[in-house]
Amino acid sequence: MNILALKMLIGNRAALIGVIFGIFLATLLISQQSAIFLGLMNRSYRIVSDTPQANIWVIDPATQSDEKIRTIPKDRVNIVRSVPGVEWAEPFNLMQLPLSTSTGIYDIGVIYGIDDASLIGGPIKMLAGKLRDLHREGGIIIDTFSANNALAEKLPDGTLKPIKIGDEIEINHRRTVVVGISKPSRGFYPQPIIYVANSLYMKLNPAAKKHMGFILVKTNPDADVNAVIKKINLQNGLLALTKDQMTSRIKKFFLETGILINFALSVILAFIVGLSIAGQTFYMMTEHNLIYYALIKALGGSKTMILKMIALQVFVVGSIGFCLGIICTLLWGFAIKDTTLAFYFPWQLFLFTGLIVMSICLFTAGLSIRKIFAIDPKIVMGN
Repeated sequence: MNILALKMLIGNRAALIGVIFGIFLATLLISQQSAIFLGLMNRSYRIVSDTPQANIWVIDPATQSDEKIRTIPKDRVNIVRSVPGVEWAEPFNLMQLPLSTSTGIYDIGVIYGIDDASLIGGPIKMLAGKLRDLHREGGIIIDTFSANNALAEKLPDGTLKPIKIGDEIEINHRRTVVVGISKPSRGFYPQPIIYVANSLYMKLNPAAKKHMGFILVKTNPDADVNAVIKKINLQNGLLALTKDQMTSRIKKFFLETGILINFALSVILAFIVGLSIAGQTFYMMTEHNLIYYALIKALGGSKTMILKMIALQVFVVGSIGFCLGIICTLLWGFAIKDTTLAFYFPWQLFLFTGLIVMSICLFTAGLSIRKIFAIDPKIVMGN
């Protein structure tokens, strides 16, 4: 009967392709949109993931993310340093400022100010130059994505001339010199990411001399992190969070923007489209083969036998459509690697997409099974 079920499936090639296409389209849209959303989610908290040195983040209670910061008085860093169990505590600043290159390119860059002495909070992966070069007068480190694209000079032949060490960039009407190229995680927005020493940071934005955005804290190896956090939180106007808590805080702010609803609607629409195409086409295929099912029932075929035949057909088309959709999604993700587009495909997303496709297949099979069980073999055979 399995061979007969496959012959019935292959016999109507147009319907077969239609069912596979419906499941493929649903798989592609669901997995792709979900991967984009997860990629954007990962980018939302890149400030935490790119600063592994600290295990505690101290912020103002009103701060929700690096997009919504309420600054902390500068003298609070000494208060945090005096807390028992703290190995070190360093200021970490962030702001957005206008910048322009010598070739006339204008943009708004994200400027990170790190402690001059320790350079805590600086980029982890350097492609050119060294982190300590920030001690040079006017020295900045720029991300490789901007250096090779957004801020690169476009030559007459259409090629791009990347920013290199020694090039000058004007930030907030002040001359700076590129002393290094780094490769940080991509941000939520495709903006240039620039690291500077706090001494230069204050010159670029004089209003920030008395305040800072964050305090990065590292506890002693034998210290109780939760106890240290409780002691810091006793200080007025300070909120200490672990890395995971800081990440969750940023994620919550990110989700409150409504982006989750937009992507959820895309997934729901993909489910409806896949369900409509696959369900209707498979139902039409069943009607086309109805006489064969009637003959099986007339010859004493059981409901279990018919269920197995339908299940085999749905499994075949579902597996083919699902695999094609996942492969195309992964190929698309590979194609946009190292671009401004976000993409993240964990194994959980594979299972999530598989469960949705399985529900489409079950619904599709249910429609056909109901039709077959309801038919009277005598009527069909008589026609």
